Amino acid sequence: MADEYTREWKFRAWDPAEKKMYSPEQLEEPDADENAPKTIYGKIVDGDLKIMDMKHNPPVEFLPMQCTNWYDNEQYEVYEGDILELDDKYCQVIWDEETSGFMLLYNDGSVEQGGEYLSDAMHIAGNIFENGDADPEDRRRTLRFRAWDPDAKIMYQPEELKDPEEDMMMSIYAYLSFGALYIYDIKNDPPMELIPMQDTGWKDLNGKEIFEGDVIATNNGEDVAQVIWSAEIGQFIYMSNDGTLIPGAGSTAAQTEVVGNIYENPKLVPQI
Repeated sequence: MADEYTREWKFRAWDPAEKKMYSPEQLEEPDADENAPKTIYGKIVDGDLKIMDMKHNPPVEFLPMQCTNWYDNEQYEVYEGDILELDDKYCQVIWDEETSGFMLLYNDGSVEQGGEYLSDAMHIAGNIFENGDADPEDRRRTLRFRAWDPDAKIMYQPEELKDPEEDMMMSIYAYLSFGALYIYDIKNDPPMELIPMQDTGWKDLNGKEIFEGDVIATNNGEDVAQVIWSAEIGQFIYMSNDGTLIPGAGSTAAQTEVVGNIYENPKLVPQI
């Protein structure tokens, strides 16, 4: 089934003004507690994730860092920007645009694939902001989403995911709760939880954005594959209809065509 490939999207954030790292637990859902008002809001605006500290004027935009879905040898979550000790060497976790996934960058400039299989060998030694001299703006990337309403069977495109504080006509509300991304349609009672899908950053041969959950075709439509997230290696990959897993890349994606997605076009993929 399509829901088999849903996952958790989780973030922490760096405050470039106060030089402070906010853990996922500090990125709570906003509430109306007048005694302890929250000033940090994680929300989606026109499809893009924004984490803002509203106590400043103008508000300060934080730098989101995504969870890799890996754990180190002490069972701490590994995030983008972490510095890892691995086999007596140090590397940092970076986002690679070509593979659309997390890679390990060593001090000598070499890059290799990471993965949860390294959990017993890697140890978090710090991060590039608190324990390095990384420029936040050099590390900023677009975190873009669309969302599927499983009840109404509607796909909400990024431009339809707006800030409800700015557009009161919108009922789609996206926020971070303890660092995890949630998207709801609040016109329902109770609100309907939507399924987020992340933009891979790739584009097909027609220049169309390719999202997680898309079905792509090659060879004049003869061969089709789903775009899925591999938690094992922390990258977007292709899964063909016979179950074969194929590494993803922007260069190969540009030779494919988006022909649908697993929710609106379920007949394009095998039903389990």
